[in-house]
Amino acid sequence: MRAPCWSAPATSPSDSGPFRPVSFVAMVWQWLVYLHVASIFAFLGMHGASMVVVYRIRRERDRKKILDLLTLSGETARPMYVTLVLIILTGVLAGLKLESFSHWWIWLAIVLLVAIVGAMTAVAKPYFAKVKLACEVRPSGVPRVSDEELGQILGGPMAHIITAIGVVGLVAILYLMVFQPGAV
Repeated sequence: MRAPCWSAPATSPSDSGPFRPVSFVAMVWQWLVYLHVASIFAFLGMHGASMVVVYRIRRERDRKKILDLLTLSGETARPMYVTLVLIILTGVLAGLKLESFSHWWIWLAIVLLVAIVGAMTAVAKPYFAKVKLACEVRPSGVPRVSDEELGQILGGPMAHIITAIGVVGLVAILYLMVFQPGAV
C-alpha cells in the first residue's frame, strides 16, 4: 500500500516514535505540503468573497450597492491570483518530489485547472462586466438599463453556472489529488 501524497517521506526504517529525527528533505517536504494546503485555503478565502457577491447581487436592486459589491469582489482578484500561482508552484514541486508526473491523474487535474480558469474567465468576467454596465447611470441621471432589465440580468442563471463550474471542478481536482486513481 502506498503512502498518501501528504505524508512525509520516511527518513529510515529504524526511525520511530514521537522524537524520531527529521531529515532536511523531509522537513522541506512537510513545509511544501503545508504551503500547498495553506495556499488552497487562502485561494478559497479570497474566492469566497466573489462567491458571496455573485449571489448577494441577485437580491439587490440598489445600483450603488451592486457596484460596491462588485468592487469588493474585484479587490480580491489580485490576491486570489497570487494564491493560485502559489497553489500551482507548490503543487508542481510536490508533484516532482513524488514523481507524480508519470501518472495520468495529475495531468487530468492540471487540464481541469486550466479549463476551470478558462471557463471562469469566459463566463464570469463578461457577466460581471454586463452587471457593471447595467448599473451605470447616464450623466443625465437616468440608468443605462431599466430596472426590469437589471433584474433579468441579476436573476438569470449565470450565478448558478459560475458556481457549478467552480464547485464541480474543485471537487473533481480534490478527488484526483486525494485518491490518485491509477497510481500504484
